[in-house]
Amino acid sequence: MDVKEANLVFHDETSREYDRKWAIRFDDDMARFVLSKFELGLGGPFPRGVKVMEIGCGTGYAMLNLGLAGVLDEAWGCDISQGMLDVCRENAERLGIKVHLRQADAEELPYEDESFDLVIGHAVLHHLPDLEASLREIHRVLRPGGKCVVAGEPTVAGHRLARVAKDVASFGIRWYARLGGRLGKRRIELRRYHAAGLPEDHELQELEFMVDIHNFRPRELCALARKVGFREVRYECEELCSSFIGWMIRTVEGSVSEENITDRWRWGAYNTYRRARALDRVLYRYLPRDWFYNLILCLGK
Repeated sequence: MDVKEANLVFHDETSREYDRKWAIRFDDDMARFVLSKFELGLGGPFPRGVKVMEIGCGTGYAMLNLGLAGVLDEAWGCDISQGMLDVCRENAERLGIKVHLRQADAEELPYEDESFDLVIGHAVLHHLPDLEASLREIHRVLRPGGKCVVAGEPTVAGHRLARVAKDVASFGIRWYARLGGRLGKRRIELRRYHAAGLPEDHELQELEFMVDIHNFRPRELCALARKVGFREVRYECEELCSSFIGWMIRTVEGSVSEENITDRWRWGAYNTYRRARALDRVLYRYLPRDWFYNLILCLGK
């Protein structure tokens, strides 16, 4: 199975559980959160009244929350996975947001030249096998003066930090469970596969390793963007402490039974993550950007 086929199968198979797994919500709080990411990349307010397309839109995390934030009247989106597009369409209908969705390979976008004022993406570039071809396609479909902003891409340093966070949390929760620890007023019950030290689904786990292709050194990615013709190239980064905490939270939630994960836990975890993000905004003034986990790339044609 090649990488493209792996991307298709993995995202089709996980589409119905994707929002739950990654704690994706569509509400005012999440809308402000998503908007802040793209405005950080843009270096200012999100433009209004422009034609926007999201590449690798998935279940709609970025475009639909931007719609809820009031900056999109309608949007275009594409993804290689029809399963993801089906869930995105259902989410859009439930939220009352107008979207135009198409199944597409990022290396061959099904749009005319100079079709969009703004192309956005979230956590998509690291899945693409041919980054140069995909960036050329984004450049092609942008109008003169148009911009592309892609957020949520893992840096090399951030990926290393995430691995440490996951290992620490995995060891810690198994150790705590053996001691009879409690979570959510219940004794911890490890999911059967995790107690045995095995992935929940071996085939899906292997596919997930296959589809997460890249971790980025920001300057190298910027150089590639310049190579394909973008005139304006800049980047920002976000999440350091909050990334470490976020990966620990996700690891714990993926390790214990659903009964252990109460609403109180979820809100406590989310508020802890938000406080860590506030600390990260202070640290960002003093630490090298490349230390942070999430890369936000802003390109101008």
